[in-house]
Amino acid sequence: MQFKLDVNRRNVPSELYLNDLRFVADRVGKRSVTGKEYSDFGTYDPSSLRKRFGSWAKVLVAAGLSVEHHNEGVRLDDALADLRLVAEQLQKTSLTKAEYSKHGRYSPAPLFRHFGSWLKALEAAGLQPSRNYGISDESLFANLEMIWTTLGRQPKYSEIAKPFSSYSTGTYEQRFGSWRKALEAFVEYINLAPEIQEETDELPAPAIRSQHSVRRKTPRSINWRLRFLVMRRDEFRCRLCGASQSATTRLDVDHILPWSKGGDTVFENLQTCCERCNIGKSDLHISGQSAGPTLET
Repeated sequence: MQFKLDVNRRNVPSELYLNDLRFVADRVGKRSVTGKEYSDFGTYDPSSLRKRFGSWAKVLVAAGLSVEHHNEGVRLDDALADLRLVAEQLQKTSLTKAEYSKHGRYSPAPLFRHFGSWLKALEAAGLQPSRNYGISDESLFANLEMIWTTLGRQPKYSEIAKPFSSYSTGTYEQRFGSWRKALEAFVEYINLAPEIQEETDELPAPAIRSQHSVRRKTPRSINWRLRFLVMRRDEFRCRLCGASQSATTRLDVDHILPWSKGGDTVFENLQTCCERCNIGKSDLHISGQSAGPTLET
């Protein structure tokens, strides 16, 4: 029932990252490369290089490139103007450090040197604070589950953006320390045994109870964590026809043995099913032609 993160990027040699960065510098004809320039022309996501070396400036030093463009000689007015420009281009009222590092002309360093914090720099530029207060870990995990399920695979750093995602990568980085740590925390949370609630399915008036009243161990509803585990097991495909999630196909999780027939809401009694197969099975069951387990609608 457990799953792991994709770790292919961890296997990329550091020298391969640096050679690719040098190639981009040659291509743009500059002694230095911004995160945005590398994002436009490089093979990998700039965040992968930052995570490997610690910061973009350290990446440039390791590649033998200049860091002057990022950390020296930048006028404060120019840095603030560029911050506003990036917010306008992204159509946002606020920016995270990661967003500005990826899309801005400069690094956040000049802004930090003058204002001392990213929040004060945003305020000076007339933008809103980027931190999201009061958001629970479960809300962040539920958002990741939705994205992972929609894509049918582990989401990439660049895919965590509105309107597809309710929160930015910066929100996850601020909460967990890095995007990678956010994914690892999500995996740990998902792999916890789903809680089983005691629930009684019985008629409201004791006087009309009968032998058909059943004491149930599980609720009828399927929580999102259990739903994700089932879809992950089924490789995000309908177990009846093999369809995957798309603009015209919606996947969901249903009981194999219907809950109304005594089937519990447990991992082994759940399966991924597309809307078409779900409706088809229900029609067969209603007409009395069902052969084998039926699905609930």
